Amino acid sequence: MGGVTVEIKDVLVDGKTKKVYNTDQSDQVIIEYKDTLPAKFEPKKKSAKGKGELACAISAFLFEYLENYNVPTHFLRRRDNTSIEAKKLDMIPITVHIWNLATNNLASRFGLEEGQPLEYPIIEFYLKNVELNNPMINEYHAYALGLCDRKEYTNLLRIATKVNAVLKSFFDRKQLKLASLQLEFGRSGHQVVLGDDMSPDTLELWAVNEDGSYRDLGYRGMKDLSIYQEIKNRILGEK
Repeated sequence: MGGVTVEIKDVLVDGKTKKVYNTDQSDQVIIEYKDTLPAKFEPKKKSAKGKGELACAISAFLFEYLENYNVPTHFLRRRDNTSIEAKKLDMIPITVHIWNLATNNLASRFGLEEGQPLEYPIIEFYLKNVELNNPMINEYHAYALGLCDRKEYTNLLRIATKVNAVLKSFFDRKQLKLASLQLEFGRSGHQVVLGDDMSPDTLELWAVNEDGSYRDLGYRGMKDLSIYQEIKNRILGEK
């Protein structure tokens, strides 16, 4: 771990699964991972002790891995067991959702079999606005609503596509299938960079069986942290 290099000032954002702090460096933030479980997995428990530490370890590892493939990210260093230091971004209010398997509402919307492999990744864009139920948008909405310009959109799509390709290949070697992922981006100066999170809070991973078929790890209704622990063990090579 990188150790403490900046000091906390005040809370910038207090979200469901993460808390973001301003620091004594105006261009840096501290992101603390909470023990709260993400609502999208419909957990039977609202929180689980140790989840924040697992999510932080996974996210820090994957951000560093992506940086090695020249993917620009906000990650600077891991601060401690539950937090990282990152560049402070001007966030673009768009969530990019990529599917490699037809899961959850994608399968139901298009009448596909749950877990069906997709010939090409499906990429969808959503406006980050809870009051409007995060509506799906396309690039023309993004321009008309002033969310980003054409160059930023092009870079955002390029980076998202690369992240998906790099992580798919990585997880394949770990006997995991990247079923879907959600990405968020922001501006660091004039550059679009990957922000937010790279943990099972935003990644959906399926196990690969011996016969090559895929098995849902069972995020929905999960009772404990075994999924997070299994993913951490596989990607970090721990037992």
